[in-house]
Amino acid sequence: MTVIATVLDVTVSDERWLVIVATLGPLITALAAIGALIVGIQTVRQRTVADSQAQWWARVQWATGLAFEAEESKRSVGFDALALLASSPLAGPEDASFLAGLSFEVLRDVQERGAVDDVVFVPVDDEAFVRPSDARPVVAVTRSEVSAAKLRVVADRGRGRATPAWIARLAATSSSGA
Repeated sequence: MTVIATVLDVTVSDERWLVIVATLGPLITALAAIGALIVGIQTVRQRTVADSQAQWWARVQWATGLAFEAEESKRSVGFDALALLASSPLAGPEDASFLAGLSFEVLRDVQERGAVDDVVFVPVDDEAFVRPSDARPVVAVTRSEVSAAKLRVVADRGRGRATPAWIARLAATSSSGA
């Protein structure tokens, strides 16, 4: 009888503990499930961003390849695509610096041909061009050079830098073939 009384004493004394565990168990399980759900959502978001950045970079590589092709129309498309990619929210300041650097050589070539503050930029393929009456110097530019200037303007905006005035004017040049 004493054994039965001891077993009953243990069951009766442990019953409070079991009630607490039985009450808190589902709550703790629900909290763990919510925690796992939050971690899962964050993981999916992080993976989506990483995938988007990888796709953005693949597009940059494709456009860069076009920007340095020998054919003028491909170069123009490449620089136009790079300007669009530079305006993407996926492009950070370091990316904008890289993209701006892709335009340096092309813009330096334009500048060496006489790009100073008082020149008029004229598209090479613009046969309807009439020399302005003020007789300012004229610099013929290609569509890809105008596109490179547009890339530089967008990249400078992304870096928080001012674009030189002559590059902004070159970017505003319209080409008749576009």
